[in-house]
Amino acid sequence: MESVGRLEWPDYLVLAVFLSISVGIGVYHSLTGGRQRTTEEFIMANRRLGIIPTTVSLLVSFQSAIMILGLTAEMYMYGIQWLVWLPLAYIITFVLTERLVIPWLYPLKLVSINNVSRVTFMMTL
Repeated sequence: MESVGRLEWPDYLVLAVFLSISVGIGVYHSLTGGRQRTTEEFIMANRRLGIIPTTVSLLVSFQSAIMILGLTAEMYMYGIQWLVWLPLAYIITFVLTERLVIPWLYPLKLVSINNVSRVTFMMTL
């Protein structure tokens, strides 16, 4: 039973179970949740998120799957110097973000990057 490039019934079964579980979680929380009434409460956790979840969220947002795939391609093409310079670039980026960007953006009480562009546009008028 060799089928390269085709999905068989076990594949469809795993996909259906996975999607059913995801939909079930969504329906459950939509019916029993009720704590989050606005978009800001949902996205920003009402601005009361602790340091650990915030750090994990930043790390997960920063380390995307496309970046990981692209990094392996870059290391293949340009060599191992990425292992030397990448941690230095991360440190510089995190320090600049923590010291310059966050203190500038946090008092604006923005929810998304779209709000940043609107505020910047309104500041230039």
